Amino acid sequence: MWIALVALFLAAPPGNPPPCKANPALVGKCFSIYGRLRAYNGNPTFRIWPVGTTRLIGVTGAKPGDPPLMPENLACGFSCDVFADFELCPFSKSQPGVMQRACIEAASKKTIRRGE
Repeated sequence: MWIALVALFLAAPPGNPPPCKANPALVGKCFSIYGRLRAYNGNPTFRIWPVGTTRLIGVTGAKPGDPPLMPENLACGFSCDVFADFELCPFSKSQPGVMQRACIEAASKKTIRRGE
């Protein structure tokens, strides 16, 4: 009986989700882009527009509906945009006409632009 309880305890999911880059749900290698992070109404709330494209990348957790995996200092709400070099790790493959899902491992060279 003790062996079964120990096995159940070890199989229980941890309280915190795995970090972005080490997440076992990733479907490919992490990549870098220059883009704009913005909060939107809808799901996912945080999305990145890679500058110079017509695409949006949704910032999510491992599954749709999970809280976004991203550094806390990037979420500045609906009143600002964050332009940066983002290191993203994909939870879904890139497909034409479909929003790719990814987490943010890091952001550098940040510029915050406040809205009106």
